[in-house]
Amino acid sequence: MKYIIINREQLIIPLKKIVSIINNRPIIPIISNILVKVKNNNICFKSTNLEIEITTFLQNLQNKYNFSITISGKKFYDICKSFPKNSNINILINDHNQVIISSNKCKFIMSTLPSTNFPIIEYWESQLEFFLTNKILKMLIDATYFSIANQDVRQYLNGALFQIKNNTLYMVSTDGHRLSICNILINETIINYSVIIPKRSIVELLRLLDNNNDIVKIKINNNNISFNLKNLKFTSKLIENSFPEYTKIVPQNFYKIIKINRILLKNSLIRISILVNKKIKGVTLLFNKKYLKILGSNIDNEQAEDILNIEEKFNDIKHDIEISLNIEYLIDVLNTLKNKYIKISLIDSISSIKIEDFIENNKIYLIMPMRI
Repeated sequence: MKYIIINREQLIIPLKKIVSIINNRPIIPIISNILVKVKNNNICFKSTNLEIEITTFLQNLQNKYNFSITISGKKFYDICKSFPKNSNINILINDHNQVIISSNKCKFIMSTLPSTNFPIIEYWESQLEFFLTNKILKMLIDATYFSIANQDVRQYLNGALFQIKNNTLYMVSTDGHRLSICNILINETIINYSVIIPKRSIVELLRLLDNNNDIVKIKINNNNISFNLKNLKFTSKLIENSFPEYTKIVPQNFYKIIKINRILLKNSLIRISILVNKKIKGVTLLFNKKYLKILGSNIDNEQAEDILNIEEKFNDIKHDIEISLNIEYLIDVLNTLKNKYIKISLIDSISSIKIEDFIENNKIYLIMPMRI
């Protein structure tokens, strides 16, 4: 028999980080399991869905045995979480390759599968390595992930572009109706490189990131990308396709530029959204010389209207512009930007609008107009 004793709080933290990618209906049964590998007073927990692999580590444990097993990930996590706080959990492997999980007088016996059958992403050589902080990586993802397409036939739209160009890192996403761009200067000289990270990987990685300055080591090649965080390694396969040349989509000249309070605009849109058509989700913005009128309606002939002031100093509108947009796309952008004022740039009623923070210039959002 082999066993190890771990404090509940010490155990459930790494387990929680890896179980979310486990599929309830796996392609092969073993990927509903997690790999548990105990060696030299350290434990490695690994999960995979064949596209993403997450590995977490516990170090400096008092342990005299080395072993590896696979066990149902979600069941194991739920069992450990069910024990009282700060209790010690005993994990024992018996001679029948079963796992006995116990704490005080409570005991669970679970079956296992051979660890040699657990699929892992084999070791791969990186072509590029660099470092970011948790906070910066989280900011890049937060600013762009919401406009990634969902199961589009154009595979390149189902992920975010991760591009290094002239020592600037760009994260770009589009679903064909809107475009999100965020960039950050990298404080080291590295080669130009670009890959497309799948949406599922982006969402899972965002869940694991904290808003702190801990260092993340990033390694990339043509097929994989890995993010090495504190006691955690996140690896994802990449979308093998070419991302559209997004810089050509962004207009260079806008004729109408206004400054508006972001919070007031967001609150107004949330109110108007109560009566917009739930299927089309369209809202009409009427930009006058002195104000912005927001109009919403639905198939029941119900209507909503609100008016917001536009600061004259930053108003260059010579005539009214009326443009219809998806109200949820607008709210997504306003939720992402953080400062008090934003800048909205327009050409006419049939061209995309550009939304930016009024002070910071590292985020750009384009939204295409729609017909209501």
